[in-house]
Amino acid sequence: MAVQRSSRSGLFLLELMIVILFFAVTSAICMNLFVQAHLTSAAGSELTSAVREAQSVAELFKAADGDLKRLAESLDVRPIDGPTLNLYYDKDWVLIDHEKDAVYTVSVVLDTTTDPNNRQDCRNAQVIAQTAEAEIFRIPVKKYVG
Repeated sequence: MAVQRSSRSGLFLLELMIVILFFAVTSAICMNLFVQAHLTSAAGSELTSAVREAQSVAELFKAADGDLKRLAESLDVRPIDGPTLNLYYDKDWVLIDHEKDAVYTVSVVLDTTTDPNNRQDCRNAQVIAQTAEAEIFRIPVKKYVG
């Protein structure tokens, strides 16, 4: 009888190891899914914030009649000399005044090429939201001034 008991306990231990292995593999798969869901959520939140800020800056560009100096004044940032205005944001999309702590940048780039319809009363620009690594969102803006 002692031989049968060790056989039963050996079979029980084997079944227990298989069950533990099954749960370990399924928990690893679930953790991977949770991490992927978190990364997707973070990317979606970043895109939503970038679109919101880019659209806001595009509307302010139109309100400033396509003038980057007036746009800089309305946003209370340093005035610029040239065709590009850079706005710097921290990790929570709060506008900051220096580049060193910036996580995101929204750039307004004037398009200095001539208008295909040869209109002098049209100001074209690109509003680009980006991180140091990659562009997040880009929107073209046109403002007719007259």
